[in-house]
Amino acid sequence: MSQTALRNLISALILVNEIFDSDDESTDSDDESTDSENELYQDEEELNEPSILTTRVSTVSRRNVPKVAGYEEIVTERMQDYDFKTHFRLHRSTFDLLLGKINIKLQNQTRPTSRCSPNKMLLITLWILATPESYRSVGCRFGVCKKTVFKVIRRTIDAIYEMASTTIKWPGATEAQNIISANSSTAGFPGVLGAIDGTHIPIRTPQHSSGTYINRKGFHSLQLQVVCQHNLKFTDCNVGQPGSMHDARVFRHSEICTDLQNSTLFFPEDSHLIGDAAYPLSDRLLTPYRDTGNLTRYQVRYNFKLSSTRMSVERAIGILKCRFRRLRFFDSPDLAFISKSVIAACTLHNFCIDENDLHFENSEELSSGGAATINSENNIYNSTVTARAKRDRIARLL
Repeated sequence: MSQTALRNLISALILVNEIFDSDDESTDSDDESTDSENELYQDEEELNEPSILTTRVSTVSRRNVPKVAGYEEIVTERMQDYDFKTHFRLHRSTFDLLLGKINIKLQNQTRPTSRCSPNKMLLITLWILATPESYRSVGCRFGVCKKTVFKVIRRTIDAIYEMASTTIKWPGATEAQNIISANSSTAGFPGVLGAIDGTHIPIRTPQHSSGTYINRKGFHSLQLQVVCQHNLKFTDCNVGQPGSMHDARVFRHSEICTDLQNSTLFFPEDSHLIGDAAYPLSDRLLTPYRDTGNLTRYQVRYNFKLSSTRMSVERAIGILKCRFRRLRFFDSPDLAFISKSVIAACTLHNFCIDENDLHFENSEELSSGGAATINSENNIYNSTVTARAKRDRIARLL
């Protein structure tokens, strides 16, 4: 074979080989294209999958969230009384007496098929008032859902709130004499039927008119005004006014301001309340002399003895907030429920004192938050000549 024919044969073989290689690459390219299209269809199905899941949600059974089992049994049967009070802020004996008073009301509000007994309802409510813990974690602790905790709290607070009329009450004639004598023995200040003061209950930002709830310290709050005896019991509570309102205006809008006019019924034998400089002077509400640097020694002694006597109300508010720490901050948009919860806490405070269930922790001073502010609100009231004369007379007697 000539060299020319050999070259032609080799060229032909190379050409045939290139043709076959080209066909293989084309087949691979077709396979890759098919795989890419399959992936696109798969992605499209995944994008459409949520809509399919949404239609299936109604048919899926409710998931069972694991919860702590047997905690109520531990509390009821195995927890020591000291530990019980540490957690629930009451002695076990006080808890049993309280449960006996509201048991029927809680049973009437509970369905027969409910897993929440009145005992558990009261335990949950006390835990909520005593701690800043969330509804979700409390529900997990007691083996119920968050929605159940929400309902239980409101039903139990309503039952305790109904006790307020018989637990927080103005003293009668005989009790008033005992209070006056006890206050006189404290610092020698005569005729004191009670001490009045106010404190702020911090709350979350309200949905409406939030600016009116910002107090002088810069946070949102509700005002709580209380009148307190020498034994730290509350005889009058008023809550619900916005935090920006001055103490004197809160006093003017409270029922106790009207009661001051009924002197013979509420204030026997020329008795009176005492308050700080934020309150207006009247013959039934004595306040300290304003210290401008020119006070006489009688006036200085008067201010000292008045301040010493009214320390009871500051202690009472401090113990209230230390026992029920939920009052340090309420994370709820329902202002009416917050007000009712505060009155319920004050009711429990008095109930514990009646049962000699005193708070054993060192209560921090959390009451009014500093010295009283004196501003134009005091001009709402014009102190009468009688009020000033009464104050001067007591100052000379001390």
